[in-house]
Amino acid sequence: MQTTEARKEKGLSLKTASILMMTVSLVITVVLLFTGIRTFHSFRDMEKSTHNYISMEEAASELMSASDYLTDEVQCYMVMGDRSHMENYFTEAEVTRRREHAISVMEKTLPDSPALTQLKEGMTESLSLMEREYYAMRLMLSALNESDIPEALEKVTLTENDRAKSPEEKIALAQQMVHDSVYYEQKNRIRTNMADCVNTLKSGTYGAQQEMENRANRQLVWMVILVFIQSAAMIAMMWLTTHLGVNPVLRAVDHIKKDQKLPIIGASEFRYLAGTYNVMYNAYKKSIENLSFKASHDELTGVYNRAGYDLIKSSLDTESTAMLLFDADQFKNINDRFGHELGDRVLKKIADALKRNFRSDDYICRIGGDEFVVFMVHTTGTPKQLITRKVVSINRTLADGKDDLPPITLSAGVSYRTAGKDPEEMFRQADIALYYVKDHGRDGCCFYSDALKGKTKLQSR
Repeated sequence: MQTTEARKEKGLSLKTASILMMTVSLVITVVLLFTGIRTFHSFRDMEKSTHNYISMEEAASELMSASDYLTDEVQCYMVMGDRSHMENYFTEAEVTRRREHAISVMEKTLPDSPALTQLKEGMTESLSLMEREYYAMRLMLSALNESDIPEALEKVTLTENDRAKSPEEKIALAQQMVHDSVYYEQKNRIRTNMADCVNTLKSGTYGAQQEMENRANRQLVWMVILVFIQSAAMIAMMWLTTHLGVNPVLRAVDHIKKDQKLPIIGASEFRYLAGTYNVMYNAYKKSIENLSFKASHDELTGVYNRAGYDLIKSSLDTESTAMLLFDADQFKNINDRFGHELGDRVLKKIADALKRNFRSDDYICRIGGDEFVVFMVHTTGTPKQLITRKVVSINRTLADGKDDLPPITLSAGVSYRTAGKDPEEMFRQADIALYYVKDHGRDGCCFYSDALKGKTKLQSR
């Protein structure tokens, strides 16, 4: 028996289930947070990659723009002879230095990029083109017989053949050097290097962005999956809590109200509590059953005596119990006329009639000479008609004189639906209702109501 009970009390632990689900939820939350941070960094990397591409494209464009500016200024100087164009040229080449700045920006941002190599190749072509431009400007200064020669051009030495040329020939040669096909071929090589640099930047940036976008998409998919799993875990936790904890408690309340043992269901903790309660319940029932017959039962009739009555009323649920107070009509006359021995037989007949008409769950007590109390437990609805039929049936049995006993009837006062009231208050109400029956012809029952409070007791029992 103990093994069976122990087996019944085994079950999924609500504590274990809670810890498990909380652990799963915590792990998912940590992973979700980690994935969210990685996704955030992926978008930041994508943003950084885009920003770098824009910066590198601007640097390449700046180098090409600076090269074109130098070309424009040197060509203007060769055509118009305006020295300000030459000064603008050297301001760009030696002060502003946009080409060098563009390379510096790319070296800091993408030091190992193929685009940087292509940008430097373009810079090399640009520097090579500057040597041709320096020579052409030196020829121009010589043709114009200028004595104020920029420091950068002082290092340029004209060939003997070019020095021997006339001013017109020198100007023509200088103009030719910055306008011929050789010059523009070099310019095209610079543009080609710049275009390759930009294409390399685009290709690298697109590839990096594509990889980061794919990574971010994968992380977002995982985030959605994790959110779904976490939601499912929360629903499962709510279901487990309801199935293992809430529902068993609600069912236990119903069984307690019905004075029944608790079902061994739900979480292992509740199963343990239910098993312990059932042990106590069995012990209580056994203690009630094992009470000394003389201590708790009336020796004459076999029903509960006053001591049993006091024990029973202390554990009643008054909200679902109806109390019936019975009194034998004119019982004193039977004792006086036929003697106490026959009177005792009448009391036994009354007890037997009560036993036959009430359930085994109900409690029948003899609390005085000819006074009986019946506790109808677990009543629902309005039991008025049921109780009335029982009283009529009992009185019909007692009025039958086939057993050589004098006929007798009972008067009954009933109290029920007394939520929040103690048994003493129920007894007081039943007693008032009983007196009402006694005062109005006996042989019947009356249900207590507030209308009976003012009634006067006209006669004794």
